[in-house]
Amino acid sequence: MMNFASQELNDWRESNNYFEFSSATSETKLKSRIDTGKLFTDKLCIPSTEAQVNRPRLIEHLQKSSAQFSATLITGRTGMGKTTLAAEFAKQSHYQLAWYKVDTADSDWNVFSSYLSGSVNQFNSGVELLEFDSEAMKVSSASEFLAAQFAVAAKEKPLLIVLDDLHSVFDADWFTEFFHSFVPSLAPNVHLLLIARTAPPLPLWRLRSKQVLGVMDEKLLTFTLNEAIELFSKYELSPAVARPAYKRTYGRVSKLKEIAEKKCFCKV
Repeated sequence: MMNFASQELNDWRESNNYFEFSSATSETKLKSRIDTGKLFTDKLCIPSTEAQVNRPRLIEHLQKSSAQFSATLITGRTGMGKTTLAAEFAKQSHYQLAWYKVDTADSDWNVFSSYLSGSVNQFNSGVELLEFDSEAMKVSSASEFLAAQFAVAAKEKPLLIVLDDLHSVFDADWFTEFFHSFVPSLAPNVHLLLIARTAPPLPLWRLRSKQVLGVMDEKLLTFTLNEAIELFSKYELSPAVARPAYKRTYGRVSKLKEIAEKKCFCKV
């Protein structure tokens, strides 16, 4: 049986989300198989990208979502500014940050769970976290255990977890079990920000109806005309140039930037 070292985990142990792990023999200890030295640390760092246009309406939307829901899902095609928005929100927020950029190589559950657990070690929370063996646990149990670890890390200051490019593992056989176990188990002072090209192939309405999950879709991410005009002004291009480009691209951020760069280059 696990012996939790912190009051937060003791409280969680008494809650409905607690699970008990028993190994095959009483002498077997719960140990982590995570070798943090083998993790690519660049996958656990916030991107250095900066927004060319301030988008306070989206930051405000994220602020409200993080206050209301346990998790927020941001969806949109490549070039919609999802990662940039998340990075800007993280920089402006009061949260400490755990960032994990997912890729297709992380479809293995042990790899994914190692990085997710490792992301919390990117900052010094002053709290000793428990180690776990993701291979010995069921996905649901390990997911709930990870949620408890993040709760401990958020003891002194609220925590924001960002999973970027999460669509890379939507097809993994463990994803559904992880999603339905991890998200509802998050502590009140932990917010999960999910970034993906599409929504996961799951019945999200259940989590949305329970006020657990908020969603920001591509329609919300598109530039307004005023935002497009502001972007073009960065390239010393007039509103008269920005308006037709906005209509042609339907406000898609990357396409607007591409047009602005070409127009600016032609002026040189």
